[in-house]
Amino acid sequence: MQLFAPAKINLRFRILRRRDDGFHEIETLMAPISLGDELTIEADDRLSFTCDDASLPSGDDNLVLRAVRSFFTEIKAEPRVRIALRKKVPHGAGLGGGSSDAASTLLGLNELLGDPLPRARLTNLAAALGSDVPFFLSQSAALCRGRGEIVEPVATLLVPLMVS
Repeated sequence: MQLFAPAKINLRFRILRRRDDGFHEIETLMAPISLGDELTIEADDRLSFTCDDASLPSGDDNLVLRAVRSFFTEIKAEPRVRIALRKKVPHGAGLGGGSSDAASTLLGLNELLGDPLPRARLTNLAAALGSDVPFFLSQSAALCRGRGEIVEPVATLLVPLMVS
């Protein structure tokens, strides 16, 4: 299975306050863009992960591997997939590349295995992985609140020339 993991841009971003949990309460309007990473996910007899960018972590700090492990833990199964990641989104550029890779991994695994998890459970897994990950599950422009995990897709996106 071939997946496209789009980058994102923030069209509007407001920090509302610092939360008790150390995160900031935000409100942001985000949209996916045409730049993105490519993931290949296939069934295998064990977990295998490769990435063409050697600067990315390949162990427990890698969001794709964390997504794989959380998904398989949730369905109570051993991870038996081969994943290849081809990076095109610059690492650390604020474009959400790692978050998008994690969300695409969750969506791809769910499809590959016959949709064992409903969207609400995928969203919970995504939120545990990172603040931007739930946005990428929506696969559309969205207004995001909380620390980013409350996602409200917007059907029509009109970008004003000036943002207050």
